[in-house]
Amino acid sequence: MDNATNAGGNRRSRLTEPGWLLLPLRVFLGVTFTFAGLQKLADPAYLDPASPTSVHRQIGSFVHSSPIGALLGLAQPYPDTVGILIAIGEVAVGIGTLIGLWARLAAVAGTVFSLIFLLTVSWHTRPYYYGSDIVFVVMWLPFTAVGSAGVLSVDAWLIQVHGHDARRRALLRQGAVTGLAALGALGTAGLTAWLGRAVGGRTVSHPTVAAAPDDNVGGTVVARTDEIDQGSAKSFTNPRSGEPAWLVHLPAGGFAAFSAVCTHAGCAVSFQTSDQQFACPCHGAFYSASSGAVLGGPAPFPLTRLPLRLDGDNVVVD
Repeated sequence: MDNATNAGGNRRSRLTEPGWLLLPLRVFLGVTFTFAGLQKLADPAYLDPASPTSVHRQIGSFVHSSPIGALLGLAQPYPDTVGILIAIGEVAVGIGTLIGLWARLAAVAGTVFSLIFLLTVSWHTRPYYYGSDIVFVVMWLPFTAVGSAGVLSVDAWLIQVHGHDARRRALLRQGAVTGLAALGALGTAGLTAWLGRAVGGRTVSHPTVAAAPDDNVGGTVVARTDEIDQGSAKSFTNPRSGEPAWLVHLPAGGFAAFSAVCTHAGCAVSFQTSDQQFACPCHGAFYSASSGAVLGGPAPFPLTRLPLRLDGDNVVVD
């Protein structure tokens, strides 16, 4: 009876240790970062410079609005390399966190990644608690101090196997396990990227290309006035920036043109006929289709309105 009582007490005592208390959070962070990296690698649009959701467009957008714009400027000429490093880095952080391999180092890297995302993707989110990256920064902090705390941890197992007197041997074995984990992660990443492009992932959709500039008009003809029904919209390419845009035939008559680039994280918004608004598929921002004003979600600014005019039966964007 005493042995059973002691065993039960020991189990309850262990469950109150930091490593066990933090285990649900550790699993969440590990799974989330692993999934985030694999999702990027599987997404055909991620490295497609023509896509408004690509890492190319995101870096180009954040370089002018982020407090670390100078650092992003150094990365801007190498968007593919930066994008792949981010994705593989997220996978490495996630796997290291899940299995407890170099757990403190993985937590420090996770904190750095989250801080970078906070200073770019979420920097203009208002109010601040709408952005998830600030939460991730805080969630990583305990693990930078305690790592896996010896719970379900490869690091702890290697030390236990070799003993503290054989620290060097444990370190060598830790390096070998790290190499195997890295090979597995790279293999998984490569397979994910191949499958994402082979069987779909997300189809990369490019906006309709506008007509060439008309020298007589002095702008770009994007549509005929009778081409778009009232309350409908047509996508086109902004002749000045090359970015996607929308031309709206307003329900009350007249036309308006807006950049399709969401002011929160640079994703391309879609037009919703039933609600007469634009919706961002990435973080849930909504904009008025008549004024471009923010109707909801984390977007800090309205959509950029493009100058247009009518020339006979043509709608021209200057």
